[in-house]
Amino acid sequence: MPSHGHLNIFQRLVRQWDAIHPYNAAQVIKLAGRADLPAVRHAWHEAMATLGLGRAHVGRDTFHFEHLNGQMPRDIVRHVSGETLDAFLSRELNLRFDDRDVCPFRPFVLDDGDDHHVGLIYHHWVADSVSIRELLRQWFLRWHDPERVRREPLKLSKDGYWALFGPRIGRWRLGGELLNGVRWTRRIRRVRRMSADHAGEFAQAVTVRRFADGLVDCLRDVCRAANVTLHDLLLAAAAEACDRHLPLHRHRERHDLAMGTIVDLRPSARADLSDTFGMFLGFTTTLCRPDELLDWPRLLATVASQGKSHKHSAQPQASFLRMAAALAAGSFMSRERTINFYRKRAPFAGGTSNVNVTDTWAAEYHPAPLLEYVRVSPTGPMMPLVFSTTTLARKLNLCLTRRSAIVSEALAGQVLDTMFERLNRIAQTGDAFAPQCQSA
Repeated sequence: MPSHGHLNIFQRLVRQWDAIHPYNAAQVIKLAGRADLPAVRHAWHEAMATLGLGRAHVGRDTFHFEHLNGQMPRDIVRHVSGETLDAFLSRELNLRFDDRDVCPFRPFVLDDGDDHHVGLIYHHWVADSVSIRELLRQWFLRWHDPERVRREPLKLSKDGYWALFGPRIGRWRLGGELLNGVRWTRRIRRVRRMSADHAGEFAQAVTVRRFADGLVDCLRDVCRAANVTLHDLLLAAAAEACDRHLPLHRHRERHDLAMGTIVDLRPSARADLSDTFGMFLGFTTTLCRPDELLDWPRLLATVASQGKSHKHSAQPQASFLRMAAALAAGSFMSRERTINFYRKRAPFAGGTSNVNVTDTWAAEYHPAPLLEYVRVSPTGPMMPLVFSTTTLARKLNLCLTRRSAIVSEALAGQVLDTMFERLNRIAQTGDAFAPQCQSA
């Protein structure tokens, strides 16, 4: 009898977003040498069977996995050659999953010269980054280090967000957050938003860029000296690039910029979720005024200040109140009205997702055979692009996912160039609050 998990508020909201456009994500590892396809495919089948995963069946309040056993095609792990990783990921992010007919994971092997990529495209509602990292780990171990594999099924949570991250557990105040919601409604009226021209076009494209090896070590040292976090630095650089290049609509008093950040809620949960497969994410919002966006030291300072405030007031845990409001609103609106709702009520310029996998299993097999770890996030209905940064030891890469009708390939290049220039300048000067870049 399969174990049933509770369908939490964020999973329901993401499934609502998925009805507008496929809400898929991906995680990929790059491995040295050529792939042993038979071994990789056998390992996938074994991992799915042992971990208790397979086709997802979704009810009103619960979901469970049905292992496919002999129904799973032997070639379900696709072998891709003659295509770049960026092009493959771009296509897969726009390819819809069907709950009724297929497993919510699309595993693949992609050739890359003398090396290869192994990864998963996944239906995002079913799992967060932590869960997919564990699934990818168990798949990898079964052909590379079988003595260390997990031999028990993964757990599914039977608790919702209120039980796991509610006011008493999450240390936030319901009354205070309701008041913050009123303040948010007022403040958001001053934020730039996407034009209505392409608001209904959601096709996504992916670009992966690598920073120079060791740059992340230098940035960490600089941040430590400046009493800011690496995430503060990356978020501020992303906001600066969005402000400079994105075609956001200014109207009357709409001159501010809003950036969203996805946060892993597992460490703050009432229960230990380290062994649980599912989705447990919250978010924060960082607001920047025009005068701050044109003054790098002020921009970094305000981003860092808001980051500290978010942690102190438990904003990620309390964010499910806004999720509940969005879920309720979307339940009564048509697709067109829902799209317009997000464009007006959640006008983010961009989103950020920053993860360090150096303290995870990936570091044990790096630099050989595991060369690189890449994460890909979807944009959803609220924002034109998302920055997903991943650190593995001395390596840092950035995956930019963009809505191609709003952010062209050329424009994406300008955004990335501006962000890279800012971070490289900080590393060169050793000063997080270094003066403006020369091209500013």
